[in-house]
This record gives sequence, structure tokens and C-alpha cells, in this order.
Amino acid sequence: MLLRVVPIRLVRAIVCSKSRSNPGFMPKLLRVLIVEDSEDDAFFTVQELARGGFEPEYERVDTLSALNSALDRQAWDVIISDHSLPGFTSLQALGLIKVRQCDIPFIIVSGVIGEETAVKAMKAGANDYVMKNAMGRLVPSIERELVEASNRRIRRQAEKALQRSQYDLNDFFENAPLSLHWTAPDGTILRVNAAELKMLGYEQREYLGHGVAEFFVDGYAAEDILRQLRGGESLHDYAARLRCRDGKVKEVLINANGLWDDGKFIRSRWFILDITDRKQYEQASAYLGAIVESSEDAIIGADLQGNIVSWNTGAARMYGYTAAEARGHPIRMLTPPSLPEESPDSFAEILNGEYVDRYETLRVLQNGEVIPVSVTPSPIKDSQGKIIGVSMIERDITRRKQEEQERLSLIQELSQALANVKSLRGLLPICASCKKIRDDHGYWNQLEAYLVEHAGAEFTHGICPDCKALVQAELETQPG
Repeated sequence: MLLRVVPIRLVRAIVCSKSRSNPGFMPKLLRVLIVEDSEDDAFFTVQELARGGFEPEYERVDTLSALNSALDRQAWDVIISDHSLPGFTSLQALGLIKVRQCDIPFIIVSGVIGEETAVKAMKAGANDYVMKNAMGRLVPSIERELVEASNRRIRRQAEKALQRSQYDLNDFFENAPLSLHWTAPDGTILRVNAAELKMLGYEQREYLGHGVAEFFVDGYAAEDILRQLRGGESLHDYAARLRCRDGKVKEVLINANGLWDDGKFIRSRWFILDITDRKQYEQASAYLGAIVESSEDAIIGADLQGNIVSWNTGAARMYGYTAAEARGHPIRMLTPPSLPEESPDSFAEILNGEYVDRYETLRVLQNGEVIPVSVTPSPIKDSQGKIIGVSMIERDITRRKQEEQERLSLIQELSQALANVKSLRGLLPICASCKKIRDDHGYWNQLEAYLVEHAGAEFTHGICPDCKALVQAELETQPG
């Protein structure tokens, strides 16, 4: 049970006395749990502590249950226990402390304790024992054990911090989204995280203990990396190709460095970034860029304000401006002054998400010439689908327009000729002797003139074989 404590004013009197004799004296607060059945002995113990420079806050208990309750109530700096108490001994008190896993200095203060018992108590966990007739040893013993207890707490905290650090390191290694592994100096894989196994598709047993070169498409790359690491170098964004379990190839960038101890190469640390998708995107972008750049059509990109941001070779060839000359200028610089309000060029329909069909318009070249073009506009979207600009594919249709005009002219001529041919149908009055034809006005015309006028026909003059023979015979019969 909890017994009455000795009045603290006596302790304070001792402390005040020491303060007067030593102005710089500052008592050290000490929380003491005294396991003692004698109130007087407890008082003398507290008095000794006060003389030793402590300001004790204490409680006296004389049963195991009271000891257990006192340990529940608060933390104690030191436990001072008599060895033999009614119903239990210091060894049983030590057993309770051990069960509760309390790291509190436990000092036995007893009037009668044999050497064998003292040794047994020390083995059971007692930090020291002091005979009641040698109380001068109590304060130095407590001071020593308080330092030891503080050191043990610091060590425990350091060990706990180290364990936490190791746990955090292991957690980081295993759960990092970036692929990580360690290799021995000869390239044997010592440790690998889940991200790398997932990236390549291997089980841990298929990866650990194997040479890292086994997973490189190009074996020389692995040897080159290991050679640099063994030479004390670090690698930054080393491009390589790794082979997956299913035979696919991953494009990666490798960053690696070595762990050295006293000049000895212990292991290397590899950080691997999968850039396969990025490579494929870059290749697709380069391929698309090559298509755009080599197109004969003008392909122009403009931002939301209508300023030119991209200008391919086709545009430079068609309009006469280089890319450097065109970029940053408004697209309306290509619009002739006669078309200031050309609505499709305002981008309003496209920027509002509306579909704009192909249309034809006029464009002015750098030299001032105006040409007809066909324009196919479309929105430019970012990765989130937001419209960030407009692209236009523009084709010079000058030749097509000329061909269309030529076709129209030909059609008109043919239509007129057909109309004239149709006027020669029906009965035509012709002279049986001279072969002249009478027109609608009653005039007689030569056949050739009539056909030229009404059919648009042209004549060339020659002589047929029969007529040639007749003419030749007439010439031969003429005299001289």
C-alpha cells in the first residue's frame, strides 16, 4: 500500500542550507521510489539524497502491489529498495521490474545482506547495493547509475532510429517506382526491387544471383558499365537495352555508382528508368515531323491568338517566307487586303469545338502575288484534350483553277459548235449545177462559206486523184 511520505520541508531545509554555503548550487530534481517498510529508514535515505545535491520527489511503498501501482502512476528516476521486507524481498521486486521491462536504476540499501545474496541480486538485475552503515556510497552510486541509464536510453534511441532508418531504407528500396538493384563487383545481382522485376517480368529467383549482362541485349554495354564502375566512375543517363522475360526489349537510361570502403569496391547501385514509351513517342514524333517537313503542302500551326508557331518547308516554298521570318507573326499576314474578315481564319469555330470543313480562299505571297488555295483546318490539342491552337494544311490550287477555266472554255466552245451543227439538219436548198446553197435570207452562197459560217468548220484545198487525172488530160490535149 502507499504509505505517508516524510514531510518535504525537512529536505528543503537541507537544500537551502547547501545553497547558502554555495551560492552557485542548483539542486537536481530526482524522482525516487523507495521500497521500504521502515518510515525512518526512508527518511534517512531522502536526507542523504538531499545532502548529496538532489531535490528528491519520492514515494514509499512496502508491498509488491503498491510497487506495481506506483510504477503505473508515473515515471521514476531511481528505485531504492530494502532487501528484506514483510512478505517479499528485493529479488521479488526485481522480478516485477523485469516483467514490466522497466529500465530504472535499482539500488539495494540494506542493513544486513550477505555476499551471496548480493551477487544473486546483481545477477537478477540490481545495479548496486549499499549497506545502511555506509550511506555515503548512495549518492555516487545513484549518480553513476543515472549516467548509465541515460546512456542506455541514448543507445536505445539510436538503435531504434537506426532500425527505423533501415526499415525506411528497405521500404524505399522495395517500393520505389524507379527500378533499383545492387550488383557485386563482378556484376552478380545481389538485390533487386519490385519495380525492376515488374518492368522486366522476372521472378526474384530468376534474377538474383545472375550476372547483370544476361539481361542486356547488348552484352558489351554491361561490361562497359561495370568497367567504369570498377574504375571509380559514376554513370549518368547511360542508354541501354534490356531484355524482358517475354522477349520484348526495354529502352532504358541507367544511372549507377559504386560503394567503396577503404579503397575497396564493395558493390554498385543501379537506378534504371524505362524510356521505352518515350522512345516510341520520340520516334513517332520524328516520323510525323519528317512527313510534315517533306510535304509539298504548306502545313502551318498557330496558337490561340492566331500567331504562327510552326511553318514547314512546304509553307516556305509556297509563300516565300522562311520559318524564322514567319514564326511569331499573325496568320492574317497571308490574307489579301480584299479579304479582311475571312471568317475561317478567325479560328472562332475551331476554338469553340466546331467542325470546319475544307474551304478555298486567297493567299498573298511575300512578293505580293495572290494565289488561290485550299485550306483544311483542324484543332491542336494537348495530352488532356484541351485545344491549344489550330493547324492548317494549305494547297496551291492555281493550276487546278486554270484547268477548270480551260475546261469551262472548252465546254462553251463545244456547246456552241454543237448548236451550229444542229442548225445544218433538215432540208438544205442546193443548186444541182453549181452546188451553191441558199441561206435563210434567199442568198446563194458557196458551199465552203456556208459551212464555215454555220458549222465553224475550216477547209484546206487539195485535188482528188480522179480530178487530177481529168485536169492532166485536159492539159495534155491543149495545143502548144
